[in-house]
Amino acid sequence: MFSEVRTRRRQLVGAAALVIMVIPLAALAQDGATPEMLQLRLAVTDPNINPVTDSVLKLAETEGYYEKHGVKVEIVRLEGTPQAVAALNAGQVDLADISIEALLRLRAENGLAIKGIASATLGPPYLIAAKCEITKVQDLVGRSFAIADSGSLDHNLTQHVLAASGVERDGPNFVAIGAPAARVQALAAGRVDATTVSYGTFLPIAETPGLCVVVSPEDFFKAAPIQSKLVAVLESTIAEKGEALKRFVSALVDSSRHFDSDPAAWVETMRRQRDDLSVENLEATTKFLAGRWCVNGCANVEYIQETVDFIYGTPDFDEVKPLTATDVTDDSFVAAAIAEFGPYAGGGIDARP
Repeated sequence: MFSEVRTRRRQLVGAAALVIMVIPLAALAQDGATPEMLQLRLAVTDPNINPVTDSVLKLAETEGYYEKHGVKVEIVRLEGTPQAVAALNAGQVDLADISIEALLRLRAENGLAIKGIASATLGPPYLIAAKCEITKVQDLVGRSFAIADSGSLDHNLTQHVLAASGVERDGPNFVAIGAPAARVQALAAGRVDATTVSYGTFLPIAETPGLCVVVSPEDFFKAAPIQSKLVAVLESTIAEKGEALKRFVSALVDSSRHFDSDPAAWVETMRRQRDDLSVENLEATTKFLAGRWCVNGCANVEYIQETVDFIYGTPDFDEVKPLTATDVTDDSFVAAAIAEFGPYAGGGIDARP
């Protein structure tokens, strides 16, 4: 099964043709005038706005942060990293929020000139929930385990956690179901035995009889890489749409700092977007999100290198061309945003000197 999953993952990464859409960069407005609204298309890997820090990718649109910084971002909602990779690879979007593992494969195996320029998530509070008869990670072997898709972020992170506990990466019977909300509902209905989701996504079903947490957010955090995703963009797009990308990253940093410093504002915003999530659950979720917001853009090359080293230490990357964090990262846009807003006093995992 593992070889089949690996083969499918590679096929998904290379599925689309390398057709790059090049749109000329719009001229900037005169000094003192309102800047022209530039445009970007962003692929995200879940159609929902989930209760995690990368909610800012969509909330920056609904709350006007993109507009504030002079960029109109069209959100292209897809399901899972493989779809986002294919859309970026085919030139159907300008940016894609994808796993670092997928980014490495696109560069190393496809020869695609691509870089990660920022992120909206760092150390996300994932957990593994399961039927209570499953009391430890080893019990997951042979059980049905819901994932978004083969090669999706939750799939990759779950395999890392399994390996850290001495369990074969293909030990569970992985079943592609889709978005986090669909996975927890499948678990609550008894259609699968386990799944990986964020703490906030699990809370609505936490009191369901017969369900337990097998791997807590704290233990998941210790076993998985601290950074798992980057917003990736083709180098040709960096050359053609540099100003639009700069405004995009500024909007992400601005909104992330706002929600980090004012958790109640995030709760209120999320309630408007997800009325199925209670205020109590959202408030509880803010405690797990504290210190995890990408207040400086989450493009710290040291963190990313740790993830790269971690990925290349897995059997799946035995024959993949070695790359470093600097090969797949362009932190100039994050540096510009930090210079624009100044140091952030709130601290957190993304703190900078």
